Amino acid sequence: PKVERDGKVRLSELSNFKDITEPWDPSDVPIFLHIPKAGGSTVKDIIGTCHRFVMASEKGVLDGHGDDADISIVYPGGGPAGQDRSPFVNVDTTTLHGIVRARDMDFADSGLADIVVTPFIFEVNDLMTPTAKGRLFTVFRHPIERAISMFYYIQIATWEVTYDPEVEFWTIEQYAKSSKVENNWLTRQLSNQPAGDLTDTNLIIAKNVIRQKFMVGLVSNIEATIDRLEKFFRWTYHVNPPNQEICRQALIARGANSNVQNAKPKPEPGSEEWKMLEWQNKYDLELYAYIEELFDEQEQIVSNLPDEFRNIDATCCKCGPATYPPGGFDCPISMPN
Repeated sequence: PKVERDGKVRLSELSNFKDITEPWDPSDVPIFLHIPKAGGSTVKDIIGTCHRFVMASEKGVLDGHGDDADISIVYPGGGPAGQDRSPFVNVDTTTLHGIVRARDMDFADSGLADIVVTPFIFEVNDLMTPTAKGRLFTVFRHPIERAISMFYYIQIATWEVTYDPEVEFWTIEQYAKSSKVENNWLTRQLSNQPAGDLTDTNLIIAKNVIRQKFMVGLVSNIEATIDRLEKFFRWTYHVNPPNQEICRQALIARGANSNVQNAKPKPEPGSEEWKMLEWQNKYDLELYAYIEELFDEQEQIVSNLPDEFRNIDATCCKCGPATYPPGGFDCPISMPN
């Protein structure tokens, strides 16, 4: 994207995502921008494990489904023992190769996914179509808190391809001075400039992408965020509402308390380590302040919808006798891990 002479950012590169001001339509596909170490796992678990929606993410290609010739809904293993497996589309929308494969399999026209998870919104734009448009949303975290969390993660993440055992013994100061520290990750993702020097123009583009295309949430206000997403996307319970509510509340509590439970030492605001991370996240910090304002503004978008929307006209396909919404619902298969 670029800023035009009139100062506007038209975002033709994101034309297959609806603007936030456009009315909701049941054919819209929610697209979750997964920001690393920003509460994304909690959101995905609420959507998949609690709401039991069909997701497109990295899990869809587990158990050999990355070699499937035809697109379908699958139930890969790997969750807690005894817990029912969650449904996924057999594609991986979290990698560039996986997005190309999904497009070649006519992913959008299949209509199988209730939610798409990805860190690549510009590439996923090409995965969607004018008749199957996406709706972007995500959850944001304070950039310095996210940077600190990322540091502690890469110290132990032996499963990541970028893992470096040397980092295990580093201090935050060493990390902040190294080439491994992220530099304005969010501004880069949203302005589609992964490398090179950033300018104020990148920030203008990122702000416009968020304002025009995103329903925003905050890790610091996760319960209100989930409530708002359920209203905006018209997410209601259809499997077993009492159990789904228990699942949802447990995950919200876990997400809200995750920082409290983490006993790792953290630099204080104003400390040298904090200032170094601020320097690496100059644009992301300004962007985050803008997002906090936007979070308050967007409350009016769903102000006409009832609270606890998830329970409105809820049905129970796992009850006896089973009940279903008027538009139908494909009840997830019972397949324990």
